[in-house]
Amino acid sequence: MDVFLTVWKNAPIVAFLLFIISTISIAIFLERMSSVKKSKLLPKNWQTIKRELLNRHYDVVLTILRKDRGYLAQVFIELLELYLKKEISKGELIRLLEEKFLILYGDLQKGIGFISLSVTLATLLGLLGTVWGLIEIFSAYGLGSADSLKLLAKGIAVSLNSTAAGLLIAVINYILYWLVKERINSVYLKTLKEVESVFEKLP
Repeated sequence: MDVFLTVWKNAPIVAFLLFIISTISIAIFLERMSSVKKSKLLPKNWQTIKRELLNRHYDVVLTILRKDRGYLAQVFIELLELYLKKEISKGELIRLLEEKFLILYGDLQKGIGFISLSVTLATLLGLLGTVWGLIEIFSAYGLGSADSLKLLAKGIAVSLNSTAAGLLIAVINYILYWLVKERINSVYLKTLKEVESVFEKLP
């Protein structure tokens, strides 16, 4: 905490930008972790849909799906109608399903690119604070007054603490990015596998 207080006192612009970056990254992380769930991706009444599909009650399935405005519900309606009209085979249905899931995967990653970018930004801001501190140090050498020691101490504090603060935030944000990326990949693959297992049982 003392590191951030020192940076805030001596290099407020750097400290403010680091604070903004970390706040946005944490907000994106929490939003993605709470919203990326298999239960939120699959259509409502999924267990009923699975059962009715296996029993070949397609009209019932379509009726349930039409009440759901979710992305996958609309995909299932489109593909199931094409399959029932014999416009596509089961193999083509699975292939189209996987293509639609790739679009979903892109949506799931919404915002996490900033967390990845923040790792680099935090590191660069830490280096900016270091340069800022070095300027203070060189300014101190240029003065032959009693204030030179104060400026020298301030420059060293800014240099060391800015680098430390930037690297610390970069490490934390990298961990957040890794955690949310793993969560997205896990939920995506589990959802895709479950959906494929159901549609592969179609006649």
